[in-house]
Amino acid sequence: MITSEKIFVAVDFKPFTYTVLSYAVWLSRVVDCSSITLFHIMEYAMTPPAYLMPYIIKEKKKVETNLKELTTKLTEFQLNIDSKVVFGRLIDGIREVIDEERSFAVIGFKTHITRPSTSERILKGIKVPILIVKGESFQEINPEWIKIKNILCPVDFSENSLRALDLAKEISEKCDSNLTILYVVPEQKIRNIIQDAEVIDKYIDYLKEEAVEKFQKIDKKMHYQVLSGIPSDEILKKAEDMDLIIIGSQGRTYTEALIIGSVSEAIIKNSNKPILFFP
Repeated sequence: MITSEKIFVAVDFKPFTYTVLSYAVWLSRVVDCSSITLFHIMEYAMTPPAYLMPYIIKEKKKVETNLKELTTKLTEFQLNIDSKVVFGRLIDGIREVIDEERSFAVIGFKTHITRPSTSERILKGIKVPILIVKGESFQEINPEWIKIKNILCPVDFSENSLRALDLAKEISEKCDSNLTILYVVPEQKIRNIIQDAEVIDKYIDYLKEEAVEKFQKIDKKMHYQVLSGIPSDEILKKAEDMDLIIIGSQGRTYTEALIIGSVSEAIIKNSNKPILFFP
């Protein structure tokens, strides 16, 4: 049963904010949560000198006023809304705000070619399920504009991906959506290890059969697909016809900077669909 005690929403007051808030209200209905916290982090890498403090205090008051206006707009949805303004380092600020285990987070997402964006850094600092909002900009807060008819859940049978699968099944039932579950045999990795083409094909077939057996053990009624190729590429192709992707951390590397997993990171960066990510 999906439940959440609170939904934390990162707010930056940019045009995409109404879209993010619309998805936050939508998520509150899906996970039966009546409490939302809006938060904005005023990031400073080091403590500012004293002469800047009056300016910072003025900016903080401005942010608080803007958050209050958004809170007022959300009252029509019968939710308990509060807000927080956090001053300091980004990741420390996130940990200060999101201190509850049974919660979800919602952020808008942008990526940059040359450096990690703020949304990417926020994502890597959050340890609760997070709805990553993408798509068109809404002109007002309206969850009724969100139509989730087709959901994609890629799995690799890791613990986190199976937890994401459980979440996907519940959400698809609540939203009366079609759920497609996908497993991709990492063909290129196999070809990098094995040289014999005939052996490669046999091994890929074996892994596909093994995946089918695992799906059958989980739930014989599931609508699943087993493919081979580059996992991120195949997932992105399948996602083109979807309204929501639900994914757990996959393809983890030994690099701490890539703690969300290389496959998951590729999907988050390159898909234009909303993503519910299970870290």
